[in-house]
Amino acid sequence: MIRLHLKKQIYMEDGYMLSSGNMVLGVLMIMGGLFGLMLSFYLLLCFIQWVSDMVDDYRGIRHE
Repeated sequence: MIRLHLKKQIYMEDGYMLSSGNMVLGVLMIMGGLFGLMLSFYLLLCFIQWVSDMVDDYRGIRHE
């Protein structure tokens, strides 16, 4: 049976403490996630604008 202080040491070595490499990776992942979110929002707005242009063109053709 492992003693309590040995368990704490094992858990700390297993990755519960953040090292500088993990922090950089975490920041990069957050920035990449935000970039992906902004890109998907931009593409959604482009799609909405395209649908709006198609509806306007369709209405213009019908009224001429």
